[in-house]
Order: sequence, then structure tokens, then C-alpha cells
Amino acid sequence: MFTDKASDVMKKDALEKHYRQITSLYDMAEELANTVESDFVSNPEAQLALVEPLLTQVADSADVLSEEFINLFENPSRKKSAKGRIESALRKIFMALEEYRNGLGMRSKKMLAALANIADPIVDKIRKQAEKIIIIFMQLTEISLDRIMHKYEIEEFKRANEKAVNMILQLGH
Repeated sequence: MFTDKASDVMKKDALEKHYRQITSLYDMAEELANTVESDFVSNPEAQLALVEPLLTQVADSADVLSEEFINLFENPSRKKSAKGRIESALRKIFMALEEYRNGLGMRSKKMLAALANIADPIVDKIRKQAEKIIIIFMQLTEISLDRIMHKYEIEEFKRANEKAVNMILQLGH
């Protein structure tokens, strides 16, 4: 009986940890929004134009991902219907990350230096967190990386997360 309770506590702790990893996207979106008002930004309007699509998409996707995470544990039979929403939310994050990078490329060199140094570390944290969230959902349901990322991103993801991906594949997800 004691081991059952300990096992339940460990499962609950793991679930809470995964949920916090998903909802940490909200904090990162807030960090990104704060760059607009930074003293290091000479043109707040240009900074807002650069980061707003990404921060909006990150927050919207965090809503969907946190909701689907909860739904999967309340009703595991929803795996198939949740798959599309999860893949779509993650895909939108990666598309917004790409749009951010493309937006940087269109800025002048002078403006780029002012903007990139402030938002880039946060954008990188968002990308890494999205990858952690992919691993969480790979353990819960069969999601397709090719529906979420470009081929070069998949290869980079697999290299960076080789151990976790191999373990999940061995478990049959």
C-alpha cells in the first residue's frame, strides 16, 4: 500500500512538472513582450512589430497545449483527437519562430544589432522549451515531427535530443 501511494505521488509530481514546462511558455512570452520597453531598444514600435506575432502565437499555443495535456490525462481515449491540435499548436510556434528569424533578416544591420541582442536569447529559450514540450507529448501520444517542423529542424531536434527520442521510440510511441 505504501508503494502505491509513493508511486501515485511520483506520478503526480511528474505530471505537475510537465504541466509547468508547458505553461512556462507564458512566462517566456511575457519576457519577449518586455523587450519592447527595454532601455536598449531605440525603436519600440519596430521591436513590437518584430516580436508581437511570436509572443501572440506562443501564448495561444500554450493555451491549446496545456488544455490538451489536461484532457489527455482526464480521458486517455482522446489521444487521436488531441494529436491534431497538439501538432497544430507546436507547428504554429515553429512557424512563428521562423517568421521572427525572417523578420530579423529584413531589418537593416544597424537596427538588427539593437533588436537581435535583446530578443534572441528569449527566442532561443522558446525554441528549446518547445522541443521539451514535443518530448512530453511524444510520450503521451504519437505525434508526427514532420507535421510540426521543417526537415532541417527535425534533424537538429533529433541530434539535440537523441537519448530522449531513442528512448521514446523504444517504448513504442
